[in-house]
Amino acid sequence: MSGILPKPDKKFFISWLACFVAMYGISYVWHGVVLNDFLKISYPKDIFLILAGFIYFGIALGITFLTYILKKIKDSFKYGIGIGVAVGIFIYGIAFLFGLSFNAVVDPKLIVFDLGWQAFEQGFGGLICGWVYRMMFMRERHLSH
Repeated sequence: MSGILPKPDKKFFISWLACFVAMYGISYVWHGVVLNDFLKISYPKDIFLILAGFIYFGIALGITFLTYILKKIKDSFKYGIGIGVAVGIFIYGIAFLFGLSFNAVVDPKLIVFDLGWQAFEQGFGGLICGWVYRMMFMRERHLSH
């Protein structure tokens, strides 16, 4: 089994951090600035942001781990996008199942819109993850020659 899983290295950790920052950042802008969803939460905003940070850190780890395992250096950003979209759909499914939403009304148009946003958000994180990984790989390869 140890031959199947690559060892995490600097590329892995930096890709993970970049994925986290990208997703958390666009989520904050979308929900906090564009939609003003933070006004709808019933507990302190800082608690929400800290908990969301932990959740996004975990999501980014999952996306990075899967991208890292399934990587093909040339297409790592494509793998990242695909994995991110799949993770986004999965995360939305869990949130929907447990009724975790800023919207109290279940409207099919909102469901499709929210699902699309979640897929975009995690897909963007996967893109950043794969792109950073590829750039760091190319840099290492260039420096070793």
